[in-house]
Amino acid sequence: MKKKILIILIFSLIFISGCWDKVEIEQRIFVSDIGVDLNQKEEMNRFIVTYQYPNINAIGKNATEDKRSFVLSTPCSSIFQASRELSTRTPFPFYFKHVKVLILGEELLNEENLVREVIDELNRDTKINKKIQILVAEGKARDIIDANVTREQTVDGVIYTTVKDNKTSSRFTSQTLTGLISDFDYSGATITPRITIKDNRYIISGGCIMKNYKRVAWIDEKENRAISLLKNKTQNETIDIVYKEDLISYTVTGTKSSKKIRVEDGIKADFSIRMEGYLQGYIMDQNKTVFDNEVLKEMEEAIEQSVKKEVNRTINKLQKTHKADIIGIGEHLSKFQPRTWKKIKDNWEEIFPNIDINVTIDVKIRRTGLTK
Repeated sequence: MKKKILIILIFSLIFISGCWDKVEIEQRIFVSDIGVDLNQKEEMNRFIVTYQYPNINAIGKNATEDKRSFVLSTPCSSIFQASRELSTRTPFPFYFKHVKVLILGEELLNEENLVREVIDELNRDTKINKKIQILVAEGKARDIIDANVTREQTVDGVIYTTVKDNKTSSRFTSQTLTGLISDFDYSGATITPRITIKDNRYIISGGCIMKNYKRVAWIDEKENRAISLLKNKTQNETIDIVYKEDLISYTVTGTKSSKKIRVEDGIKADFSIRMEGYLQGYIMDQNKTVFDNEVLKEMEEAIEQSVKKEVNRTINKLQKTHKADIIGIGEHLSKFQPRTWKKIKDNWEEIFPNIDINVTIDVKIRRTGLTK
């Protein structure tokens, strides 16, 4: 009996699947970043796609090489066609599960259909993480990826770390593939971080307003901050204002923004923004001290007026100049008043500029410093 069992077990090994398709880690090229530019020289190969991937031999304590990453570019008809074009220049196949950053070139952003193709291809491919961070280059994406930056900066290092779960500043708004597609579905508009290079360093600040997969305008850091406040995405920020000819710095430690959309005689939107923080810097004077409640109240009002002016100026640009709803009014209607949204969504671009938007700001200074 024991012999029969032993024979059965031996034969059963034939039917046990093994790792016949196993590929060693050092025999794969892990693409970490992709850049896409417009190729105006060829009609068929409309894109110039750039891949960056780490040099395995430069990783770890026993690294044998200094070059930390490799960059390859090629004209192609699609993002993943590039991998086939570049296969003759690399010893191993490309692997896209670990792609973290996608950078779109400035010229490409003027071509709506091509941007749609890029986003659609990424969204359909199961190998791409839908949380990939998307940025736009002021210039060419290839120049950003292939830049000779300082050694401590690498594309997949500083850029991904900076934009992922950005909670330290409102100078830009992080954007993922899923978020970008969702924004376009709701309101036809979105905002993506802008990246440039200055003094051999990556600079991520401001953003690019896109409508229907096409660039509309650049925005600066203050405009992006105003949008972040309206969308309740600001956590830590420093606001400098002039108070009675003196410069004061107000550090925001917490914000809460809410909105109410009323559909009565036309659409009306009320935004309420509450901010808490402390004075980071202020020049003391015998006649005006922050330990005087009246002075403290005046400072709060001065900050409120400054922020409100900044927010209203940005809203006016979004409504009258860009006609782009990137502050979530359309999204709010689609979620909480779906019947109304169904009736007006096809004409939202014409309706949004005429919405009556009212903003209230409430600022509190919780700490004033340790010296008197």
